[in-house]
Amino acid sequence: MKEGLDPFKVRKELKGDARRLFFYLSQRISGYTIDEIKYFSGFSNKALINRCLAEMKRLGIVEKQDDKYYVPRPIAEAVGFAFKHYVKVGDKLIARGFVSAIAYAIFLLIFTAAYPAAISTLPWGLVFTLLFAAIGVYEVFRMRGLVKMLRTANTGEAKP
Repeated sequence: MKEGLDPFKVRKELKGDARRLFFYLSQRISGYTIDEIKYFSGFSNKALINRCLAEMKRLGIVEKQDDKYYVPRPIAEAVGFAFKHYVKVGDKLIARGFVSAIAYAIFLLIFTAAYPAAISTLPWGLVFTLLFAAIGVYEVFRMRGLVKMLRTANTGEAKP
């Protein structure tokens, strides 16, 4: 594993076919040969696969054992979590729960401004907004735990 791997950097830089290959390689711990990747995943040629693998090696998220390429489980879990639970807004990554809370609060304000009779539903709307914010807090703390796990796995492998 690459020392100092940052799942957020990987989330920002992994695009297109390399992203598709990352998710494909994350499915099986034992890994895939280049021929298996070409045959089963629908990539058009080996040159494209090699280019994607080179990009993934540069980011430090793929490893090779014999002739098989694989993504180590801690890396697959941390980077997969970053892809599923964080949204890219400009050049920033924001937890989806926070984005949902902001969007719902804006919707609630517009809805109550347009229909003043709906002001009685405002407490329920605030409860849902707080629920979305709590989900965002969970996503942040879960990601911190995954990053900590990655650092522990790196230091554990460095001490033979």
